Amino acid sequence: MNSQTQKAQRAVLTSQGLDKLPAAKAEAASYENCYQHYTLEVLGDRTNQEPETLIKVLVKQILDRVGAIVVEIAGQVQFMTQRAQELLSQYFLPRIPYSLPESLKHWFKDQISRLTFNGNVPSRCLPLHIQQAGKQLIVRLIPAPIKEQYILLLEEEELQSFSIAALELLGLTKREAEVLFWIAKDKSNAAIAKAIGCSEGTVRKHLEHLYGKLNVQTRTAAVMVALEKLGLFKAEIAAH
Repeated sequence: MNSQTQKAQRAVLTSQGLDKLPAAKAEAASYENCYQHYTLEVLGDRTNQEPETLIKVLVKQILDRVGAIVVEIAGQVQFMTQRAQELLSQYFLPRIPYSLPESLKHWFKDQISRLTFNGNVPSRCLPLHIQQAGKQLIVRLIPAPIKEQYILLLEEEELQSFSIAALELLGLTKREAEVLFWIAKDKSNAAIAKAIGCSEGTVRKHLEHLYGKLNVQTRTAAVMVALEKLGLFKAEIAAH
């Protein structure tokens, strides 16, 4: 295979509708400011399909799962996928179809007002988290406008539970996770030692290790950092 077919081609989401995506073009230079996480990389040597066809298929698959809304700077919706409409109906009170709920529009305008640019590169925007019934909606603003229009990406995910198994995912050993789990329940070292079947000295040793891994110095800080890393302690807005 020659080097030209192995060269990666880049595409980004735009506001033109799924079947009229100008971003299916391969001119990466035109889209350098796109939010990196949502840039698609397509290797030409992995398929016999035309690049534009492959990119459109990938974009449709992403939007089916995530949901996307194209919004003018004033907050008016120009384009919305069916998945985005479903998520807005689920997490917000009834509203005019294909429009932003007032609280979401307020967040959008606030994010736009906070945007700063280093040269042509926009600052990164913090996502919005709205929790409901064991799940959360995450709304992300791509901070690079296309013809004064912005893209909101919506994704729903399951909330992590504060469990020993979840704490192990943070890089803690099973014993360290058990100690932190009982710390969160306000247990003393003696009570923790009895619960997990070891000495108080061993509990203190596990505490030292998990403090180091979480870069904290107190029991309270360890619990707070763990909650934050699990996505259980984040700023939210009410779904109004």
